[in-house]
Amino acid sequence: MRNTKEIQEILTAIYCLNFIGNNDKNIRSICDYAFGRIFNSNTNLITLACIGKTQEQILNEVNKMLFKKTNYKSYLEWHKHLEETRNERITKETK
Repeated sequence: MRNTKEIQEILTAIYCLNFIGNNDKNIRSICDYAFGRIFNSNTNLITLACIGKTQEQILNEVNKMLFKKTNYKSYLEWHKHLEETRNERITKETK
């Protein structure tokens, strides 16, 4: 596996966004299982950190964490560049 050092932050982001969004019990269960198996921990503190926050607040905190501790920001920039390139190509093809 590549970049396994990022997995805790990625799982935390998924857990938080699910908690504040759909709160899908399957996603919650998989995250609980992963935290227990991979890190020998649970999601109790993450849950407490999410309680009472809006989706916007959680998204801001998740992005700050991901930008600081992972390569997610670089990924977003790369993905944005690909989209722009694709859109430019489509525009040229339709002219």
